[in-house]
Amino acid sequence: MAHRLELSYNWRLPVMYSSIGLVISAGLLTRGRLPGWWVVLLVLVAMWGVFIALVWLRTQASLMVDGTVLEVRTRRVFHHLDAADVVAVRQVRTPHGPSHQLLVRDSGGPEGTSRSVTVPTALLRGGHPTLFRWILSRAPQAELDQGSRRTVEELQRRGLLP
Repeated sequence: MAHRLELSYNWRLPVMYSSIGLVISAGLLTRGRLPGWWVVLLVLVAMWGVFIALVWLRTQASLMVDGTVLEVRTRRVFHHLDAADVVAVRQVRTPHGPSHQLLVRDSGGPEGTSRSVTVPTALLRGGHPTLFRWILSRAPQAELDQGSRRTVEELQRRGLLP
């Protein structure tokens, strides 16, 4: 039975610390009541809201392998990719580490069109081995770029891939 991979980081701790910091700062600002304290409070709340939104967006990443189908979720969009449609794999740099972009033949569009789907492997525990195990076994026709080939070699060296 297929299951989704877990996130590779603990999102609860930064949310908890930022929330505690906001409450303490808000308490100190309202108690001091210096001129312009409410403007500073609004800025702090806005910055906290942006931080929480960014953390929430990162928690939306998921990856699940079910036979020849790879289900990828980036933010709010689910992509169901068939192994036969994968044309190429490209490594992309993200702030969290290397992730991979799959170039997929678009079966719903005009003939010969393709689309790219970014797989957030850097955000998921076991994301790299799971993705490349699926590619090597189910989509061997996919062309790997230099970065992806290096990742496969490193995973094989570590014993995470056959």
